[in-house]
Amino acid sequence: MDKPELALQPEELEIVKSILQQFVPNYPVWAFGSRVKGTARKYSDLDLAIITETPLTFLESDNLKEAFSESDLVWKVDIVDWATTSEAFRQIIRQKYIEIQ
Repeated sequence: MDKPELALQPEELEIVKSILQQFVPNYPVWAFGSRVKGTARKYSDLDLAIITETPLTFLESDNLKEAFSESDLVWKVDIVDWATTSEAFRQIIRQKYIEIQ
């Protein structure tokens, strides 16, 4: 199986990584969805799964979403909290993802 590539410009990836390091530095983060599958369009959202054993706090989640919303990224970032995700959706994510943190 070919290694998936992330459909982001280097400067976009740096913004994403910087925000993740600021707000969720201790969790692995997986990108999945169209930007990993090769089906993304210019303004397709970026799907990120924060790999947690216990749910993120409301403050952690809210701060992360706000940081992405206020960033220079021109597309939306959707956050999935692994601890609150169904096993069925986890299986879909596991099919094709890229660990970015």
